[in-house]
Amino acid sequence: IATAVTQVFSQPTPQLRQYLAEHVKVICHVAGPYCGYDAEESVKTPTAAMHVRHGDSCDRVRSEIGPFNSMFAWDAKKGKLERVGFRYCYTLTVYLDELRKLQRKYGVRTVLLATDNADGKVIGSLQREKDFNWVFLDYPRSQFKKKGWMEFRRDVDEHVPFSIAAAIELLSSADMFIGNMGSHVSRTIYDKMIASAATSVLPPFVSVDGYGMCCDFTEDCSIEDIQRRRRSIRDCIYWYGKCTGGDQWFYHHG
Repeated sequence: IATAVTQVFSQPTPQLRQYLAEHVKVICHVAGPYCGYDAEESVKTPTAAMHVRHGDSCDRVRSEIGPFNSMFAWDAKKGKLERVGFRYCYTLTVYLDELRKLQRKYGVRTVLLATDNADGKVIGSLQREKDFNWVFLDYPRSQFKKKGWMEFRRDVDEHVPFSIAAAIELLSSADMFIGNMGSHVSRTIYDKMIASAATSVLPPFVSVDGYGMCCDFTEDCSIEDIQRRRRSIRDCIYWYGKCTGGDQWFYHHG
C-alpha cells in the first residue's frame, strides 16, 4: 500500500526528466550496467542504489554501522529512554563496507549514488573506488552544509528540490539498496524500488543507521523492542505512514 501510494504521487514531470538528463554523470571502472557489457552478462550484474545522507542530519559522524535505536538514549534521572538531540551521519567507508558485501553476494558492479555531502569528499572519492561504476547527479552541493533543517531554509536554490526528486527517480531503478531507513528520502527510494522490481521478491536492503521499514524513528527501536512488539504487516504499514505524517492515509480503523 505504501509503495503504491508513493508510486502514484512521485511520477516524474517533463521538467524533472530534463533535469535528470542534464545532470546525470557516469564514472566507469569495470564492465557493467551503464558502462558496457554483453547481453548475457547483464543478467548477472544487478545495480545497487546507495544513499549517503549527510547534510542536515549530520550532527555526529560515526565510522561504524548502527547502533539500533540511535535516536534514543537512557535518561538515568527519568529512568527511561528519551529522544536525544542529535542524529548520526556515517562516513563513506561504512557504506562501502556494506556495498562490498552486496558485491560478493550478488555481483554488483554499478552503483546509483545519491548524497547531500556538502564538502565534495564523497563525489571526489569515486575516481579512486575502482571496484564499481558510479552513476550520480552532478550539481553544486555546498548549500547542503548544515544550517538547520533544509525544509525550513530560504537560502537554497532550485537544485535542492530538483536533486532530491531526480535522485529518488534515478535510484529507484536499482535492484538493491544501501541507505538510512531513518530518512524519509531513503524510505521513499526503497518504496519506489519495490514498485519497479522485476520479481515479487522484496529487494535486498541495508540500513546503516539501525532503522528498518517496521520501526520508525519516533519510537524505541532496539532489537528487544522490535522483537517484543511482533507487529503485523498491517501495523508496519500504519507506523510507516505515521512517521511520515500520513497516518490518516495509511490506516483504516474500521
